[in-house]
Amino acid sequence: MTIQFYTWLHLAGIGLTLLAVGGLAHGRDSSRKLLSIAHGVGLLVALVGGFGLVAKYGIPWPWPGWLVVKVVLWLIFGASTALLKRKPHLSTPIWWGAWGLFLIAAYLGVHRPF
Repeated sequence: MTIQFYTWLHLAGIGLTLLAVGGLAHGRDSSRKLLSIAHGVGLLVALVGGFGLVAKYGIPWPWPGWLVVKVVLWLIFGASTALLKRKPHLSTPIWWGAWGLFLIAAYLGVHRPF
């Protein structure tokens, strides 16, 4: 597989994850199951694409700091569904926070600052 393939796979997973977080934050209860599935599939696709990129770029262990931060952000995105279920009154801040975390992850992936 090419770097471009893994890049698009990673971006597709991120897009699906963000759509699911938005839907879970402001959707109806009737669509919760579908959105939760989409969230998990998006996380999995983003993970596979991301680690494909790590392999293609030949990033060695121990990982650089920017990559460790991206993995932590992935874990936070994974926990967002549980947080939305337990704290529905925080749906708007979580929705905006997901967008902010995406921007941080995108910056780290593009610029690799540390």
